[in-house]
Amino acid sequence: MYLSNTSAYRLSMITLLVLITLCVCGAKVAAEDIALSDQQPTLSARLVRSDSWPQGDVAVILHGTLSHRDTEIIQSLESLLGDEGVSTLAINLSLGVEDRKQALPCDGPHRHRESDASIELARWSAWLTTQGVREFTAIGHSRGANQIARYVLDTADPLAARLILIAPPQWSSQKTQDAYRDRHGKPLTTLLAQAQEQSANERGDALLPGNLGLLYCQNTRATAASFLSYYSDDPLRDTPTLIAGISRPVLVIAGSEDEVASGLPTAIAERAPRALVEEIDGADHFFRDLYADELVEIAIDFMHDE
Repeated sequence: MYLSNTSAYRLSMITLLVLITLCVCGAKVAAEDIALSDQQPTLSARLVRSDSWPQGDVAVILHGTLSHRDTEIIQSLESLLGDEGVSTLAINLSLGVEDRKQALPCDGPHRHRESDASIELARWSAWLTTQGVREFTAIGHSRGANQIARYVLDTADPLAARLILIAPPQWSSQKTQDAYRDRHGKPLTTLLAQAQEQSANERGDALLPGNLGLLYCQNTRATAASFLSYYSDDPLRDTPTLIAGISRPVLVIAGSEDEVASGLPTAIAERAPRALVEEIDGADHFFRDLYADELVEIAIDFMHDE
C-alpha cells in the first residue's frame, strides 16, 4: 500500500499519540476500593497505587468533620498527588457505620467518638505494613488534621514519617462554649455536666435525654460518651499545642481567606515554632481549583526536602 508523505506523517503522529496515551494511562492504576474487615466495624478506603507502590511515596489522607473521601478536596489531593507519582490511601472513618462510604446523616443517633480515629488509623497502618509499605506521609484536612496528628502523638507509629496538616483547627474552652451557644442555642456546660454524670454512672453508651446539637448537626441524639469525646476540655484539641509535642517533620498549610481556621500562621509560630507553615494567598478552607494545585506543589516539596 502506498502512503503519501502527508499520510505517512499523519499515521506516525497518530501512532505517537497512541503510544503517549498508553504510557500515561499505564502510569496510573485504577482506584481500588478496600474494605478492611479484620475486626468490627468494617472500614472503607480508596487506594490508588503508583508505579512505585509500595516502596515509593505513599500518603494516607483523612477527611474532615463527619465527612468522607469523596469530597472535592480529598479527590483533588488524590488526583494531584497521583500525578506526582504518590500512591494514596483515602480513608473513611467509620463513625460507627459498617463499611461507611457516604457522609454521615445528621439525624443520628451518634455513638461514634473522636478517639475512634486513632484506633482506625492504627488498623490502616497495620494493613499497609502487610502490603509492604515502609513509610507514609500522614495528611489530614480540618478536624482530620488534628485527629491524624493526635494519632501520631499517641502511637509514635514508625510508618508515619511526616505530617501535612491542611487547615487544622485551633481550640479553647471559652470559644468552644461560645460557638456552641451561637450554633445550638444551649449552654454547653449544662450538657457536659449531664454527660459526665451519666458516664460516671456507667451509662456512657446510653443516649442523653432529648435532642441536642453535636458538631454541626442540630436537634439530633447522641450518647454521653460521644458527646464528651467531642466537647470535654482537652488542650490537645488545639492543633498548634498538639504538634508541639511531635518530633516528626510537620507542615501546616493554611489559607489566607479561611474563616474556619483563621490565624494559623501566628498560632503555629507561638505554640509550635518547629513546624513549617505555608499560607496560600486567596485560599479558603477547602483550597478549591488552582489553590489545590499550589497546595500539592508545597506538599511535594516538603515530602522530598528531607
